[in-house]
Amino acid sequence: MQRFSLRHTTYEYSVEHEPIGTVRANERFLVECIDTWSQYFRQPSDFSSENRAAARALQWAVTGPISVAGVTAGGAVAVRLHEVAVTGPGVAVYGTYGSSDPRDWWEDETGVEIMPVEDGQLRFDAGLGIPIDPLVGCLATIPAEGTVHAKMQGRYGGNLDSRDIRAGATLILPAAHVGGGLYFGDCKALVADGEVVTAPECDAVVTASAEPLPRPEGMVWPRIVADDRLITLVSGRPLEWAAREAFRELMTWLCTDYRLSRSRAALLMGMVGHVGICQVSNTDCTASCSVPRDVLVAYDATDRGS
Repeated sequence: MQRFSLRHTTYEYSVEHEPIGTVRANERFLVECIDTWSQYFRQPSDFSSENRAAARALQWAVTGPISVAGVTAGGAVAVRLHEVAVTGPGVAVYGTYGSSDPRDWWEDETGVEIMPVEDGQLRFDAGLGIPIDPLVGCLATIPAEGTVHAKMQGRYGGNLDSRDIRAGATLILPAAHVGGGLYFGDCKALVADGEVVTAPECDAVVTASAEPLPRPEGMVWPRIVADDRLITLVSGRPLEWAAREAFRELMTWLCTDYRLSRSRAALLMGMVGHVGICQVSNTDCTASCSVPRDVLVAYDATDRGS
């Protein structure tokens, strides 16, 4: 099984990057991911203004790009996550959160908490262990043009911080270039919806596979196929724009794959669709929209409604 190591860490998604390797369609491979602070903090005493500044320069590390055989420019790539194995402690840089405006909290960093991960639990303190639910915070293809920092997100994916990008899910990303060029990073032991304040970042090894797809009709933004739901992810500002665009993207998906008219798809989603917040901490907010897959069983391949 191919293994892509931390020797291939970068802090950008870029058309200038050469692939670090190529995987065949549906071949399983391993990707080593370093915590977003590049292991600068391993005990509370490691935190200082100098170390914080140095770590900031190496924040949002990702491993890649990995080329996927058969992916075409203008197509798409489906990335199946088989396992996200946490291999280090949870690292949470935090602040006092004393400002009356929560928008200021993200930049409030005065210390670091190191939380061991043992037997599937993150040790919050002596009295509380929380079951981990690891996710891949950054998963991207090479953007259509230029170079962007790995903390960013867009139609290529990126720093989406969706709780649904976890083992068992398939993330479908637009591919602007041959091979797609996959980047993995910013793994977390668990994270709350919205990421209003920091979550425990961690080292991890991701087991994945990928396959080329034709670009789905009408697809603009990343999509997730989970065991029980179909999900769309949109990043932008304001948050309500991203939420409505995620709804629109999912409505388009239902229209094209299940032959529902726009009005019928919208009516169905008005009853069973759920809009959620992935993160509001970054330059662009990320919103999601989902529908349960079981309600779509009624629309088979020969008669999917009107």
